[in-house]
Amino acid sequence: MPAPEVHSPKSLWWLESLLWSAAIFIGVGVAAYVNETAREIVMQGLAYFFTFFTTPFVLETSTAFVGVCIVMFINARRLDREGDGWVEMEITDPVVPKDLSPGHAPSDKASEI
Repeated sequence: MPAPEVHSPKSLWWLESLLWSAAIFIGVGVAAYVNETAREIVMQGLAYFFTFFTTPFVLETSTAFVGVCIVMFINARRLDREGDGWVEMEITDPVVPKDLSPGHAPSDKASEI
């Protein structure tokens, strides 16, 4: 099984998503600035988007979902930075006393006391 890919703390894995998102927003903004029909469509779409997400059930649900996503993101970054926090405990066998006669087990010695 191949080893999982580990991102270094200074990795720029998020940069591609940010650049694509910025390119899309800039493209829509330029289209809305240049063309009046595109501007009207963008404004109408934003109005519908705002109206839908501010209805009572959807607003509360989407706010809770965004909150959970933020918590998961912060926890993932913390785990990347600090490690998973698992502790491995070394368990050693108990030392057998030297004064046991042959044929006696440590449990036999304890029961004689």
